[in-house]
Amino acid sequence: MIAIYALSFTQNVNAQCTPDPSINSSGTFPAVLDQAKVGEPYAQVIQYFITKDTTVFVPQLGQTVNAKIDTLWIDNVVGMPDGFTYSCHNSKCKIVGGTGGCAKMVGTPKPGQAGIYPLIVLITIRATAYLGPLPIGQTVSDSNARYSIIVNPANGTAEVSSDMSLLLYPNPAKAQLQFYLPDFRGQASVGIYDMKGTKLIEDQFTLNRTTGELNIVELPQGVYRVVMQTEKGLFSKTFIKE
Repeated sequence: MIAIYALSFTQNVNAQCTPDPSINSSGTFPAVLDQAKVGEPYAQVIQYFITKDTTVFVPQLGQTVNAKIDTLWIDNVVGMPDGFTYSCHNSKCKIVGGTGGCAKMVGTPKPGQAGIYPLIVLITIRATAYLGPLPIGQTVSDSNARYSIIVNPANGTAEVSSDMSLLLYPNPAKAQLQFYLPDFRGQASVGIYDMKGTKLIEDQFTLNRTTGELNIVELPQGVYRVVMQTEKGLFSKTFIKE
């Protein structure tokens, strides 16, 4: 119910992370994380901030009430490539309302780990809501699942959308094409079209913070477009078949 917080992702190669004092407002940025590459050390610092005073809409009452954020802490970062770890500015990744903190994610991708890794940052928020003079304490679990790490092979790259739309990997592709749509959970129809608009491949997927995969080994070399139809609308992106 209370989810007014900010996560900022920046790169830092130092042994420890330091909270960024310039972050003092709600929001999430940048749009995508830095990419990783097989065999190369990777480091990504998560800066997070939570406001102290906010308002919360209570559906049972049909009204908005004032609330004070007491504490926020990170419980876990789920979905990192195997062998990746994270650590924070303190042992419990905890901050109080009106302050910021940071967590550093590090690792070296191994051969065979190239692909898209959707991340889920699990957090807990403790706050006090006020119904007039009456304080009501509550602890709420929440998550941030808008981000993913792209791990490139040692000798290649992948296409990443800067506006967090449909992600394809790898691009160019030879036999298999991974796709991922951040923030979408549910049923999706995915098709591959040639540049004349002819549908060549179609499949149905249930996506729940997971990547989908299409077999494109039979496609001739060329440029194609992936089109994903969801309840949120159409999403599309081109790719090259080698």
